[in-house]
Amino acid sequence: MSRLSVVHLLRANAVSFSSVVQIGDSQEIHLSARVLAVQRQLEYVDSREFPLTFPIFAKTIPAPPIDAEPLCRHTLHDCPLIAVHSMRIIGISATSAVHIGSTKHVQTESRVKHIRQLTERRETYASSRRAD
Repeated sequence: MSRLSVVHLLRANAVSFSSVVQIGDSQEIHLSARVLAVQRQLEYVDSREFPLTFPIFAKTIPAPPIDAEPLCRHTLHDCPLIAVHSMRIIGISATSAVHIGSTKHVQTESRVKHIRQLTERRETYASSRRAD
């Protein structure tokens, strides 16, 4: 399974939030992220306001069903080289992987909770516009 990976140019603008750029072989890749995104109309910051106890962060993620049928696979690599001329990546985020090489096992998980807090004034403005 092992082959030589050669990359002439790889340009990534941003790699964030439990993401990986891997050149070469790996046995396992495990990525995980929990994100709480709060969007507010008015600025207010309190680090104790939202504990990470939302159900989305505690639920068990069900594994996809695996076929019990045996799988026969034969792979022939004529060239022992993985060659990449160039890659341009704008962004990699939230438990993503860019991998040039071989991997036996990859496991990723990303959980995002979005909260939007709008003021009452916006609702009043919207209802007055509907009346016009």
